[in-house]
Amino acid sequence: MKNFTILFADDDLDDQELVSRAFASSKVPVTVVSVGDGIQLLDYLYRRYNFRHVAKTPDLILLDLNMPLMDGFEALKIIKSNPQLKDIPVYIVTTSRQESDKKIAAELGARGFYSKGSSSKQIQRIVKEVCLECFT
Repeated sequence: MKNFTILFADDDLDDQELVSRAFASSKVPVTVVSVGDGIQLLDYLYRRYNFRHVAKTPDLILLDLNMPLMDGFEALKIIKSNPQLKDIPVYIVTTSRQESDKKIAAELGARGFYSKGSSSKQIQRIVKEVCLECFT
Protein backbone atom coordinates (compact mmCIF):
# COMPACT_ATOMS: atom_id res chain seq x y z
CA MET A 1 0.00 0.00 0.00
CA LYS A 2 1.20 3.49 -0.86
CA ASN A 3 2.49 5.77 1.88
CA PHE A 4 0.63 9.09 1.60
CA THR A 5 2.15 12.45 2.47
CA ILE A 6 -0.09 14.96 4.22
CA LEU A 7 1.00 18.56 4.57
CA PHE A 8 -0.65 20.29 7.55
CA ALA A 9 -0.38 24.08 7.80
CA ASP A 10 -1.36 25.38 11.24
CA ASP A 11 0.43 27.70 13.66
CA ASP A 12 -0.94 25.86 16.71
CA LEU A 13 1.63 23.27 17.83
CA ASP A 14 -0.97 21.41 19.91
CA ASP A 15 -3.16 20.99 16.83
CA GLN A 16 -0.16 19.83 14.82
CA GLU A 17 0.47 17.15 17.44
CA LEU A 18 -3.21 16.12 17.63
CA VAL A 19 -3.44 15.73 13.84
CA SER A 20 -0.19 13.75 13.69
CA ARG A 21 -1.41 11.41 16.42
CA ALA A 22 -4.84 11.01 14.80
CA PHE A 23 -3.27 10.01 11.48
CA ALA A 24 -0.81 7.70 13.25
CA SER A 25 -3.76 5.85 14.80
CA SER A 26 -5.57 5.58 11.45
CA LYS A 27 -5.22 2.48 9.32
CA VAL A 28 -3.79 4.52 6.45
CA PRO A 29 0.01 4.65 6.00
CA VAL A 30 0.77 8.37 6.09
CA THR A 31 3.58 10.77 6.78
CA VAL A 32 2.36 14.06 8.24
CA VAL A 33 4.54 17.11 7.64
CA SER A 34 3.57 20.21 9.64
CA VAL A 35 4.36 23.84 8.85
CA GLY A 36 3.39 26.92 10.85
CA ASP A 37 2.14 29.41 8.28
CA GLY A 38 1.20 29.98 4.65
CA ILE A 39 4.71 31.11 3.68
CA GLN A 40 6.23 27.86 4.97
CA LEU A 41 3.47 25.94 3.19
CA LEU A 42 4.40 27.52 -0.13
CA ASP A 43 8.12 27.09 0.56
CA TYR A 44 7.45 23.36 1.05
CA LEU A 45 5.32 23.09 -2.10
CA TYR A 46 7.85 25.01 -4.21
CA ARG A 47 10.80 23.20 -2.52
CA ARG A 48 12.45 26.44 -1.44
CA TYR A 49 14.84 27.34 1.39
CA ASN A 50 14.63 24.74 4.19
CA PHE A 51 12.49 22.49 1.98
CA ARG A 52 14.87 22.05 -0.99
CA HIS A 53 15.23 18.37 -0.01
CA VAL A 54 11.52 17.59 -0.39
CA ALA A 55 11.22 14.68 -2.81
CA LYS A 56 7.52 14.61 -3.61
CA THR A 57 4.42 16.73 -3.72
CA PRO A 58 1.98 16.00 -0.88
CA ASP A 59 -1.08 13.88 -1.59
CA LEU A 60 -3.26 16.09 0.58
CA ILE A 61 -3.12 19.48 2.30
CA LEU A 62 -4.88 20.34 5.55
CA LEU A 63 -4.98 24.10 5.92
CA ASP A 64 -5.83 26.39 8.81
CA LEU A 65 -7.28 29.78 7.89
CA ASN A 66 -5.93 31.92 10.73
CA MET A 67 -2.14 31.86 10.54
CA PRO A 68 0.55 34.53 10.77
CA LEU A 69 2.42 35.92 7.75
CA MET A 70 0.01 34.44 5.19
CA ASP A 71 -3.46 33.19 6.00
CA GLY A 72 -5.08 30.07 4.61
CA PHE A 73 -7.24 31.91 2.08
CA GLU A 74 -4.22 33.55 0.44
CA ALA A 75 -2.27 30.26 0.43
CA LEU A 76 -5.26 28.41 -1.05
CA LYS A 77 -5.60 31.04 -3.79
CA ILE A 78 -1.93 30.59 -4.76
CA ILE A 79 -2.08 26.78 -4.67
CA LYS A 80 -5.19 26.59 -6.84
CA SER A 81 -3.78 29.06 -9.37
CA ASN A 82 -0.66 26.95 -9.94
CA PRO A 83 -1.02 24.26 -12.65
CA GLN A 84 1.40 21.90 -10.86
CA LEU A 85 -0.37 22.21 -7.48
CA LYS A 86 -4.04 22.84 -8.28
CA ASP A 87 -5.03 19.15 -8.24
CA ILE A 88 -3.82 18.53 -4.68
CA PRO A 89 -6.92 18.13 -2.50
CA VAL A 90 -7.06 20.89 0.13
CA TYR A 91 -9.23 20.63 3.23
CA ILE A 92 -9.72 23.58 5.55
CA VAL A 93 -9.36 22.70 9.24
CA THR A 94 -10.06 25.83 11.27
CA THR A 95 -11.65 27.21 14.41
CA SER A 96 -13.91 29.36 12.22
CA ARG A 97 -17.57 28.48 12.17
CA GLN A 98 -18.48 31.31 9.77
CA GLU A 99 -20.61 30.31 6.79
CA SER A 100 -18.91 33.08 4.81
CA ASP A 101 -15.48 31.46 5.40
CA LYS A 102 -16.86 28.10 4.27
CA LYS A 103 -18.29 29.71 1.13
CA ILE A 104 -15.07 31.55 0.28
CA ALA A 105 -12.99 28.40 0.83
CA ALA A 106 -15.24 26.43 -1.53
CA GLU A 107 -15.09 29.19 -4.15
CA LEU A 108 -11.28 29.15 -3.93
CA GLY A 109 -11.21 25.39 -4.50
CA ALA A 110 -11.12 23.73 -1.07
CA ARG A 111 -12.52 20.21 -1.20
CA GLY A 112 -13.82 20.31 2.37
CA PHE A 113 -14.25 22.58 5.38
CA TYR A 114 -14.03 21.40 8.99
CA SER A 115 -14.47 23.46 12.13
CA LYS A 116 -12.13 22.14 14.77
CA GLY A 117 -12.46 22.37 18.47
CA SER A 118 -9.71 21.78 20.96
CA SER A 119 -10.60 18.17 21.70
CA SER A 120 -8.71 15.24 20.28
CA LYS A 121 -12.05 13.51 19.55
CA GLN A 122 -13.00 16.30 17.11
CA ILE A 123 -9.61 16.09 15.39
CA GLN A 124 -9.91 12.28 15.16
CA ARG A 125 -13.36 12.62 13.57
CA ILE A 126 -12.01 15.09 10.99
CA VAL A 127 -9.04 12.82 10.19
CA LYS A 128 -11.32 9.80 9.86
CA GLU A 129 -13.66 11.62 7.45
CA VAL A 130 -10.78 12.94 5.35
CA CYS A 131 -9.19 9.47 5.22
CA LEU A 132 -12.47 7.89 4.12
CA GLU A 133 -12.93 10.48 1.40
CA CYS A 134 -9.36 10.52 0.09
CA PHE A 135 -7.79 7.15 0.75
CA THR A 136 -10.52 4.53 0.23
